[in-house]
Amino acid sequence: MDAKRDGAGNRSAASSQGPWILVALALFLAGILVGRTTEQPLQSSTTAAELPTAVAVFGEAWSLLHEHYVDPSALDDRRLLAGALRGLADAVGDNGHTRYLTAEELAQHTEQLSGEYSGIGVEIGERDGAIVVRDVFQDSPAERAGIRVGDILLAVDGVPVDELGLDGVVQHVRGPEGTAVTLRLSRPGTVEPFEVTVVRAKVRASTVRWALLPNDVGYVRLGSFSSGASTDLRQALETLRARGARGLVLDLRGNPGGLVDEAVDVAGLFLPPKTLVFSSRDRNGNVTEYRTEGSEAVFTAPMAVLVDGGTASAAEIVAGALQDYRRAVIVGERTFGAGTVLIEFRLQDGSALLIGTQVWITPNGRVIWRNGIDPDVTVSLGEERAPLVPANGEEVTMDDLATDPQLERAWRELSDADPVAHLAAAGCGRCP
Repeated sequence: MDAKRDGAGNRSAASSQGPWILVALALFLAGILVGRTTEQPLQSSTTAAELPTAVAVFGEAWSLLHEHYVDPSALDDRRLLAGALRGLADAVGDNGHTRYLTAEELAQHTEQLSGEYSGIGVEIGERDGAIVVRDVFQDSPAERAGIRVGDILLAVDGVPVDELGLDGVVQHVRGPEGTAVTLRLSRPGTVEPFEVTVVRAKVRASTVRWALLPNDVGYVRLGSFSSGASTDLRQALETLRARGARGLVLDLRGNPGGLVDEAVDVAGLFLPPKTLVFSSRDRNGNVTEYRTEGSEAVFTAPMAVLVDGGTASAAEIVAGALQDYRRAVIVGERTFGAGTVLIEFRLQDGSALLIGTQVWITPNGRVIWRNGIDPDVTVSLGEERAPLVPANGEEVTMDDLATDPQLERAWRELSDADPVAHLAAAGCGRCP
């Protein structure tokens, strides 16, 4: 499993917060948009030579530590340097965005953007201080081992999760294909915790999941914007259309983002060709526009989009565009507010700095960074509830809907005659 922690690539999309700080153990995306990779640093207005005091102070501290620390064997230069660079990036205050990755972390980061990784195939989230299984991918080692949605993770290979933290859990559960990891879990409704040993394997992230809600309303959960997400979503939409779906709930809750090209392609499944999806603006005020490609929209029926505090980056781009054009009613809670383009700058030792270089702007001119997307209809899930995650192809009942107030409200928005007629009439009349 793996954390949804960064997007990278030619263009990609940030971390989540709220009652569900979702971490897709399939991807390691925080959903921050990554614009490009460069081996050469951009020309800076302030060089190290122009900051002799700061550089000298760092060098002085490094020397003093090596000269006087009581346990010289504990002074691992690579670890010290990584800690210093991580602290440097963190001190910028761009929480969850601008950051440092070691060479090993960068390799994981690159692998996971492809949507494949070596792990057990689950998505976890942090809720009320507990680390809870949010999703179990179909045909994954976790599914075969009997792990279920809602299981609470207590320890990994004997190490309590309280000592590891969310990122530490991810790092400990991931590992080489064919190796084993032992998880200690508790399950609501059972008295005693239990242990499960799972053999890691290559896992394809479960990016898209579709189901049918009552009254011929389709449902699609899009877990991230990793490579191939738009293609998988297109297939799900075509299946739902063939099944007679007259409306659609697009669930972006906990979606941390991913590749921005995928976000634009996903928006193009619901908006006309050449439609502005978002713009980016750099520190000098230069603006770049991103528009849908030339094919017609695949799904034109009324829509509702589910969002929450874990909806970030590329997911916010899509939600913001659909809201601006009144193509969908947005239901749930305010999104994370990631909204920056990260560019990857490689360092000499193979590590990298991911630096936020641009902000995103919705078609109507709203800045996503630190603001997020406010829903049209605010509905809280509640601290004791987990989002409903239907099985692929499942026919969801009214009793099922009652367990998820956000999904139920989105369904009612589409089941009521007036909103359906309104949305169908509005269509994309304001698309440029």
